[in-house]
Amino acid sequence: MKLMGDYHTHTVDSDGKSTLEENVVSAVNKGIKQLALTDHSFSHMAHGITREVYNKQTEKINELKIKYPNLEILHGVESNLMSLEGDIDVKPEERNNFQIVVVGYHYTYKPLSLKNFFNFWLPSVLHISTKKRVMKNTMAYINAMNKNQVDILAHLNYGIKVDPVKIAEVAKEKEVYIELNAKHLGFSDKQLKKMVETGVKFVIDSDAHRSKNIAKNNRAFAVIERLNIPHSQIANLNDFPKFKNYNKDKNY
Repeated sequence: MKLMGDYHTHTVDSDGKSTLEENVVSAVNKGIKQLALTDHSFSHMAHGITREVYNKQTEKINELKIKYPNLEILHGVESNLMSLEGDIDVKPEERNNFQIVVVGYHYTYKPLSLKNFFNFWLPSVLHISTKKRVMKNTMAYINAMNKNQVDILAHLNYGIKVDPVKIAEVAKEKEVYIELNAKHLGFSDKQLKKMVETGVKFVIDSDAHRSKNIAKNNRAFAVIERLNIPHSQIANLNDFPKFKNYNKDKNY
């Protein structure tokens, strides 16, 4: 098994400990061929980047692409799931600015309204996980896929409980990858087996906050072998994922 890319990484511009270039150098040294730089998006109250910082990152990344021509560098964000209706903090009209959009839940997003505070933010912070709430959370992810051009769903079951099998069914239809996260795998073996049966495709991601952890995910490799998950369903094993808005020949 050869890991070809890592599509969820952070830098000092959000809550990471390494610079853009340090992450790139680590990726080059580890022999992967694609790297996505995906800092926390704009509504993240604790560590979100601003659009101005994102634009400055784009300038720096364009320089790094010239300096390290053997690595394909993708620029995107880890966007926040923000409502039961599936809102995220990447606006539809600005989607073309991002080569990759990863969507994950973080309780540190800024609530959209008083209603949003009570019907999504507060129940999530209180870790309410009744059957009804789990279904609402599940529909929030499904609505996000229906409303937005999403590439990867990050660390499902981190922060809020969901039904990952139902999400996998829709992700298969929408051609959205489900992440096998190095720190927050989030699935029981039984759930993961049922997700595999839907035919959904996964990506192995590090969620690295330090350059030394780029392309590192022993947990995912172990579960793939233990459950005999077909390598053909892991999009970045021996091959490259196909992201909705990424064209390596396009200037962003």
